[in-house]
Amino acid sequence: MTTHTTGTDRDDVGEIPRYRTVADALRQDIQNGVPAPGDALPKQEQLMRRFRCGRGTVQKALQLLRAEQLLEDGVSGRGARVARQAAIGRPLVYYVSRAFEARHVSLDVWSLHTEELSRAVQQQAELIRLGDRAAPESVRVRVLVPDLDTDHPYPRALDDPLDPRPLRRLRRVIRMYAEALHHSLTQLAEEGTVGTVSVEIRSLPTVPGEKRYLINGTQMLTGYYFLRRTRILVDAESIEVVELHSDTLFPATLEGNGARSLERAEFEQVQAWFDSRWEMVANTLPLDE
Repeated sequence: MTTHTTGTDRDDVGEIPRYRTVADALRQDIQNGVPAPGDALPKQEQLMRRFRCGRGTVQKALQLLRAEQLLEDGVSGRGARVARQAAIGRPLVYYVSRAFEARHVSLDVWSLHTEELSRAVQQQAELIRLGDRAAPESVRVRVLVPDLDTDHPYPRALDDPLDPRPLRRLRRVIRMYAEALHHSLTQLAEEGTVGTVSVEIRSLPTVPGEKRYLINGTQMLTGYYFLRRTRILVDAESIEVVELHSDTLFPATLEGNGARSLERAEFEQVQAWFDSRWEMVANTLPLDE
């Protein structure tokens, strides 16, 4: 059965795809706690009536929110529901997506590696390239990661702490995703999609106890690393290791906006911490590009 609507799949201004404004409205609902984490979203027919749009527009909006990990599939084919993760910390891709709504994007990052950041930035770059989101006027990204030479304490094999392979694997991951991040951003500049792009990746002779993201001068994300036992595949062999892992981001903003309110003095202290290491200790991370 075909459902007909009298709505439009584009906004009146003709620039913003309609599915993005639908996604923005649903995202705001989730931020406000209605529906709550674990609760089902209204049926697609209800959303079509609410937003006066077609089924395809609703489905694309839901797909975008799934990509941001704000939605998950319901049981027994009952449709989408709000991800329980939304109650304890949104994924990095959500914050990067919001950051790229600004005219001037600024990211300062201290992390074990840039896998999540690279994928989140690649997603935004692709949306810009497809015309599904407006391009910012400028993007500036500075990243600190562990260096590739220091004998870092983790990861370590449980059976043989002197086995160099887990640390070599981490170094490959650091370099691979740093190169991917660098490529995604410099490509935007080369294509002329974004007017000004600056991306620098430097290293420190230590591993982080927590990861930090300073976003657009107004927001800070903190994730704490803990030790866990896990198995990794190295040289076609599965070995048990102790490694650093972080799975939750805690946001704080200068404006509040439902997250922990961040005092300007605290933000400035963290920014000063980052700047001092960036300028006085960090070295350029060698990339193969």
